[in-house]
Amino acid sequence: MVLLALGAGCQSEDSGRVHPSADVVQIPGAGDDIDFDDIAYSPHLGRVLVPARDNGLYLVDPDSGKARRIDLPEPLRSADSAAAGHGSLFVADRDTTTLAVIDPTGGQLRTSVEVGATPDYVRYLPDSGELWVAEPSGDGIEVFAVPNRPTIPPQRTGFISVPDGPEGLTVATLAGQTRVFTHAGNDLVAIDTADHTLQRWPTGCDGTHGFPRVDARDHLVLASCANDGRVVLMSADTGEQLAHYDVGGGESLPAWSDRTGHFYVRSDPGTTLATLDPSETGLTVVAEVEVPAVGHCLGADDQGHYWTCDAAEGRLLRFGDPPS
Repeated sequence: MVLLALGAGCQSEDSGRVHPSADVVQIPGAGDDIDFDDIAYSPHLGRVLVPARDNGLYLVDPDSGKARRIDLPEPLRSADSAAAGHGSLFVADRDTTTLAVIDPTGGQLRTSVEVGATPDYVRYLPDSGELWVAEPSGDGIEVFAVPNRPTIPPQRTGFISVPDGPEGLTVATLAGQTRVFTHAGNDLVAIDTADHTLQRWPTGCDGTHGFPRVDARDHLVLASCANDGRVVLMSADTGEQLAHYDVGGGESLPAWSDRTGHFYVRSDPGTTLATLDPSETGLTVVAEVEVPAVGHCLGADDQGHYWTCDAAEGRLLRFGDPPS
């Protein structure tokens, strides 16, 4: 385990500049230059889940910054996406097309199942006790039921066709109804988890990228584009486009915090991370911080922090909202 190294004074020239408000979280046992992708906060465990590819899976305490490594048990070769629920960790490996169920305490493999196509992201739906696995090469989402006994493999119960997608998976509950949001082509897609019906809404993007992020309180969703660091604020009920914001750079990476009521956005490549205050009339920039140019993840916890990656140095950056 390691503690936070406060500030950014130790970065090398290769890592790029880091805003002085950043708390730098080193990843124990990992090398430099980690090709990060997924990052998610688990209220179930109270930890930030950081799949670090062939370096393993890390669980980070959002308050102390202590990081614990879970080594990859056979048959896993890479931790590409992770979710937590039902007393287990669920890890998707794109190399072996495997979905593994892991003990979050000891890191032992409980069971595993091979999925139908290369898994992109996995998310757990607590209301239904299901795992949804995004499979872009299969143009859809594979649905698995999680048995009560953790040693029994997840059972495939269905497949949701998402032509030209899916890109990213976000689970949200709006007015008591659970929906899953994803991107497909140039569209935002909202999926009813009860009957698996889809609504597709144009984003105005020339290609989408990343996870849609949802403000369930105000029924707003932030779709994200594949260029210019552009994000598009939309109604989560009607799909109406309400506003857009460009942070500049390449593929956009958004995040949302229920605690602060803010969206966050950076791009990869890109050196600016912006905090955005949403309303039905638009997006207001609250703050901007400088980040290393290459970092393909962004997320938020329930303690008022937001997190991004520094790929060149193989580490995480934690910011408070607002940055000081």
